[in-house]
Amino acid sequence: MELKHKESKNSFYLLDHDKEIGEITYAYVSEGLIDLNHTYIDSNYRGQNLGLQLIDAVADYARENNLKVKASCPYVVKVFGETDQYNDIKA
Repeated sequence: MELKHKESKNSFYLLDHDKEIGEITYAYVSEGLIDLNHTYIDSNYRGQNLGLQLIDAVADYARENNLKVKASCPYVVKVFGETDQYNDIKA
């Protein structure tokens, strides 16, 4: 499994060989603030915490680039509400 970031499309995605199996997308809301607006994991790959891997990748990106993150994606809202590990980047 390989994790990639496509800044031109504001997305992180997971590949299993050459098949895209998951993605998380974001939009710049204002300077220093991004909104996580969509998460998708292929149904054949669900239940493997791949969505969390995508959120972790965005969190690392946000920390490295001094960004705050808000969530409009229901999955990310749920995860943000269940743990404190992203409190440093939450808007």
